[in-house]
Amino acid sequence: VIATKKCNNLLVKEINKLGLVEGLEYSPFQILVKFRYDNNFTAAFQYVGMTYLDMDFPYIRIGVKYFKEILKPDRYGKITPLLKNWTKDEIKQDYGKEMMVRVQLYDDFIIEPNNAFYEKTYKGFYNLYQPFNHSVKEFDIVNDLSKIKWSLNLMKHIFGNKTIKDKNGKNVDEFALGIRYMKILYEHPKKVTPILVLTSEERQTGKSTFIDWLSGIFQDNLVIITPGHISSDFNESYAEKNIIAIEESRFDDAKALEKLKALSTQKTISVNRKHIPTFSLPFYGKLIITSNDESKFSKVDEAEIRYWVRKIPTLNGIANHNILEDLMSEIPYFLYYLSQQKAVDFSVSRQGFTADEINTTALETVKKESKPALQKEIEMYLQEFCMNETHERKLYFTATDIKKIWFERNNNFNAPYISKILSKNMKLERQDKPSRYHPTFDQKPTKTGLFFTYENPYLDNKTEEFDLSQDDEAPF
Repeated sequence: VIATKKCNNLLVKEINKLGLVEGLEYSPFQILVKFRYDNNFTAAFQYVGMTYLDMDFPYIRIGVKYFKEILKPDRYGKITPLLKNWTKDEIKQDYGKEMMVRVQLYDDFIIEPNNAFYEKTYKGFYNLYQPFNHSVKEFDIVNDLSKIKWSLNLMKHIFGNKTIKDKNGKNVDEFALGIRYMKILYEHPKKVTPILVLTSEERQTGKSTFIDWLSGIFQDNLVIITPGHISSDFNESYAEKNIIAIEESRFDDAKALEKLKALSTQKTISVNRKHIPTFSLPFYGKLIITSNDESKFSKVDEAEIRYWVRKIPTLNGIANHNILEDLMSEIPYFLYYLSQQKAVDFSVSRQGFTADEINTTALETVKKESKPALQKEIEMYLQEFCMNETHERKLYFTATDIKKIWFERNNNFNAPYISKILSKNMKLERQDKPSRYHPTFDQKPTKTGLFFTYENPYLDNKTEEFDLSQDDEAPF
């Protein structure tokens, strides 16, 4: 080398074939860039950073596919970690083949949710669950709840603050249910939860504020999507997330509705990413839906127990225009508050809630609206008949009887379809073979047929008199 060492630089003494200018000094880094990395400054910089300054090398290999770990800001300034598809040749071109040894290798992707102890690598797999970055701050939860004032206010607004009775007469503390739900999200991210649905036709109800607050707590493990994402063949937007919020939703598409129901309980999911092969992951997604449609956000069957529907009232009082900032500042204290609450009893159900605890009036409204049009008409006619025209404890009729008395001129409803509604939807008992019966809607003393039996809901169990106090419990 035609140079002499001077102040750690290299001074070129004479004309040479290396392209170095006589009389100029070159730093060791400049020599590295020119000769080892063929004037690729970035590659040389990365080499020095990785070798001597403990800089992270943002490239990984999953199986045989290469990715770059990037941090991408959204429109609100929130930084989201992403894996961008990369190629081996691009890494070599940018940083030199020597740096390929720094690419971290993983066998496959995995989801291992843990908000207390995060592991980026789990048993040789790349963990797609993101770190939980909040530090818990202790405080006196008995005497100083002012530290979580806005958090508690929002919880009471969303989940209620009353003690109500379920169908069995058992007391249900609405606020305690909400705290239990939040405790599951925080301490048990692997557990299944009900599909939480927040509905209201009114504006300014706090639904979006609640979702934004959850996003602040769970950060990159929560995603906000639309029903269109559920219908799409590509599910990478939500397949890797622990909490999936679907805002201002109405599920009219049958395909999306069935996928939604499946997501609420499935244990694995096949992730469809563009440009890479499909791979399977454990799935721990918890679903939250907000909707302006209180009765028709989705079709919900009578026997469905996966939905927890809450009608959210309009916010009253003096508005706090800094509510989100106040909520975010309270997160460390609120997490401590959650940690001090009663442990969740999963022996009652795998969701941590009984069906009666989450069976709300709002859910019954949706179930009623979800019934087929024919079922709603038959139930209405039977209700009016039982209230005004009979004191009989039991009504007997065939599908043909129903067709003749109420739908004789309606060509949309035939006897087989009526029979299906009576048996499958209304769950009425039907004879296995043609039998004699006393027809309710006919003057004949007896007839023969496959008749249904309908219990009059307006008769007291002890007398044959009407008990109008039972109206609210009628199954219509």
